[in-house]
Amino acid sequence: MSTSMHRLQISLPESQTDFLAAQARKEGVSMAEVVRRLIQREVETAHHPAETASLWDIAGIAEDHAPLIQDVPVSENPELYLTAQPRSSRRRR
Repeated sequence: MSTSMHRLQISLPESQTDFLAAQARKEGVSMAEVVRRLIQREVETAHHPAETASLWDIAGIAEDHAPLIQDVPVSENPELYLTAQPRSSRRRR
C-alpha cells in the first residue's frame, strides 16, 4: 500500500529543532519521521479519547479522619451524615 506524501515547510524555534534532532538520533530516524510519529500519535488520541475512569478506579482514594457520628460508618447510615450539621455551624454550649 502506497501513501502519498505532501511536502510541508515549517519554521520552528531552536528548542523544538533541538528536541527533534535529539529524538531522531535516539530513534535512528529522520526529523521528518519524528514529526510524522508525533502527529500520528495526536491523530490516534483524537480518534480514541481516553476512557473515563470507572468509579471503581477512584473508590477509596480519599481519607477522612473525622470521627464517626455515633460510631456509625456513613455506609451504614448515610442519612445520619446528611442531616448532621458541620462542626463550624454547631452551637457551643
